[in-house]
Amino acid sequence: MSKIPIDADDIKTSSTIDVEDLNCPLPLLRTKKTISKLLVGDILQVNGLQANFRLDLKWWCERNGHSFLGEKEVYGKITFFVKKG
Repeated sequence: MSKIPIDADDIKTSSTIDVEDLNCPLPLLRTKKTISKLLVGDILQVNGLQANFRLDLKWWCERNGHSFLGEKEVYGKITFFVKKG
């Protein structure tokens, strides 16, 4: 599955969480908990290091009506962007 690079400078996030030090399934659980508090259309920024989290996050977004907007990698740190559906 290919990465979806984006220009993160153009995205206005509503909330940010850091899941860098968490192991599966905690990053996804933290994402679910945080996005449940947001309004439809809000964008969540998820900071994480694990590239394999991308697959879980994309799958979760598809199953729950959210949009995976893409990701940005800087110095080995990956930031994901999810729009609440």
